[in-house]
Amino acid sequence: MTQSVRCQPPLLTLLQALAQGRTDVPWGTLTAAQIQWAVETGLGPLLFALLHGHPDAVASPLWPLLHGAHVTAHLLICEQLEALEELIEAGAGRLPPLTLLKGISICGQHYPAPHLRLMRDIDILVNEAARPAVEALLRTLGYRQRSRSHLPATFFDTYHHSMPFFHAQRGVWIEVHRGLFPPTSALGRDPVFSRAHVATQFRPATWQGHAVLRLSDELQLIYIAAHWASSFQFVGGLVALVDTIYLLKNTTATLDWERIGAWLEGSVAAPHVYLLLTYLARHQILEMAPQVLQSLGGRQRAFGTLPVLLLHAVVDRYMVGGHPGGPLLSPHKLHLLWESLLVPAPALHHLMRAGVKLLLPVRWHPGLARLLRLWRRGAGHATG
Repeated sequence: MTQSVRCQPPLLTLLQALAQGRTDVPWGTLTAAQIQWAVETGLGPLLFALLHGHPDAVASPLWPLLHGAHVTAHLLICEQLEALEELIEAGAGRLPPLTLLKGISICGQHYPAPHLRLMRDIDILVNEAARPAVEALLRTLGYRQRSRSHLPATFFDTYHHSMPFFHAQRGVWIEVHRGLFPPTSALGRDPVFSRAHVATQFRPATWQGHAVLRLSDELQLIYIAAHWASSFQFVGGLVALVDTIYLLKNTTATLDWERIGAWLEGSVAAPHVYLLLTYLARHQILEMAPQVLQSLGGRQRAFGTLPVLLLHAVVDRYMVGGHPGGPLLSPHKLHLLWESLLVPAPALHHLMRAGVKLLLPVRWHPGLARLLRLWRRGAGHATG
């Protein structure tokens, strides 16, 4: 089921250790570039937590880099948690409970410690009727709206969240969501992410003694996978894998796979969930029941074995392996390749579309040829 050791990206060892609760990550197998990549992609605090008692790691000249990531994560999460508590306390009795999304939800629910899950911002979901009051409260608390991507304010009028709010003194960003995905996108139009369906999946929880809401574990899993697969990222893409590892570890006995399967029948998100789970299963990071993967595979219409293995090879080489890409297979072209392989089509059409998108014949493209070689090497080990 697994690739050979020679082909396995070293950071997969870290993911396997996290999933299995082990602390024996072999420091000697990690190069300086791989440790730097772990820090850059958001896994520095996790690697520090696993290795802080390892004498070779502590004596290494790279140890200060991991220690710095650990300290920085603590400082950032303290500001973010205090900011959230301040907002919740200020709205107590005046506003309905906030729904926590993404990192701010899962860090306190499934991670061993909140600082191990880095996040750029605090994401909260509110119903449209309460949104003006929540945003007014944020302004009262010192937040000002600012677009990190220089988009005009009108862009956010029809987006799935308002223009982000930033607190200059705290250095904290907050996004106020009205939905989980842009309403004009395929995922935003998918019934599983409709406002009506999402509202049925709110689950009561507490935060520092205050009432909040979270998404059900089933919807949380689908949301993580859809967000991950629909926005391919070199940096930060590994965080979704770790989110999934901790969520599934903590819900082994309670997760309702039949419900997930029913929701994903014909859903745009079905291939996203299948891609993520087969990747974790293929590398034996998590144990997945074969019938679960077979069921999910039958409910998605995007691809068969070949495109899945090509996408797994992209994750191995670029997201987990940290390969920077090059002029012939740049981040932009990788994004196009990723999108092409996610679109429902027969395998041959996938390859033809990918070749056209990359603007070079497949047989002349060394980067794609490399991915094809990786696929052939691991083709006998596919799952599902």
